[in-house]
Amino acid sequence: MSTENDRRRQRADQRLFATMDDDDQRVTARMEEIRAMNVSTPRDKLLSLRIGKMKQSLRSGDKKHRILFVTGESNAGKSRLVANALAADAAFRKYEDDDGWATPLLLQDAPSPCTQRNFAIRLINGLGFPVRAKIRESEIWPLLEEQLRAHRVRFIVIDEAQRTMKIKDQAELQKLSDSLIGLVDSRDWPVRIILIGVDPLDILRTRDSQMRNRSKPMRLAGIPAQKVGRIETWIKEIVCDHAALGMPDIDVADTARRLRHACDGNAGSIIELIRAAVELVLKSGRSNVSAVDFAQAYADLTDCEPQDNLFETKLWEALPSGLAKIVKTDDAEDASVNLKPLKPGERPR
Repeated sequence: MSTENDRRRQRADQRLFATMDDDDQRVTARMEEIRAMNVSTPRDKLLSLRIGKMKQSLRSGDKKHRILFVTGESNAGKSRLVANALAADAAFRKYEDDDGWATPLLLQDAPSPCTQRNFAIRLINGLGFPVRAKIRESEIWPLLEEQLRAHRVRFIVIDEAQRTMKIKDQAELQKLSDSLIGLVDSRDWPVRIILIGVDPLDILRTRDSQMRNRSKPMRLAGIPAQKVGRIETWIKEIVCDHAALGMPDIDVADTARRLRHACDGNAGSIIELIRAAVELVLKSGRSNVSAVDFAQAYADLTDCEPQDNLFETKLWEALPSGLAKIVKTDDAEDASVNLKPLKPGERPR
């Protein structure tokens, strides 16, 4: 939902952008287009199938497909994967009916600090409804349910959902878990929920049998050595299809293996390193990507010495792996991962 703050920020950014020289503006705009393009993976189809099951469960009542946990390490491509799937699905586009405009999809980040109260307020505000500062906790979730009905929300997507694991008190965390279950189990207006986050998030799913029984996990692992062909596809897709550049002198198979080593198989980091090489070519006004561009992109990111640049040395496999892996510093660093799973039938209060 576009807000006045979004528009204000866009105007401010446009003013800053206008102060850049013409070449910088050209490259920045082109890279914005390239980064907006989807890099295909087998995960796209799997996620679409999972979302399809969640849609069906709204009619069939199937419990196992009411909540989806999309987890993986930082920069594994979780948020982009979900965003691409939702953007391609006509079910999640706004529409107008006899009751006005409907918003089938509510997409928000989990709040920080995360409490049951703040969680609900973030969702209500995301629908454009102001929440009074002194509203009582007992009023929050009924108000959220009312707003979900009013806007005809069918799916809720929560990014950075590992922030829920900073709720260190098990009873408070259980209240949030129960509230989420209440939303998907509602007789009046059930919704489906996708939770996206780094690894501690999965504890929210596994600690409670009721949550386990209503959810499915989807973990995005790194690219293993035997799947390096996927990286070869990304190189060709980004360089040739997205950027419309050539690479006549690139050994694609060798470059893919080096990219995997540089990023320790982290999909998002691999894609960004390829795009960084493309950006260097665009800035120089050239039409072909070379091995030198990958070497420079790696050096820019890691500040490595020339002899330690794994895109230049023949002995790259002996160098440390993962130095180009982009790790986001966020709330996951001190997330509460020491919560013990509840025993069967245990419901802390």
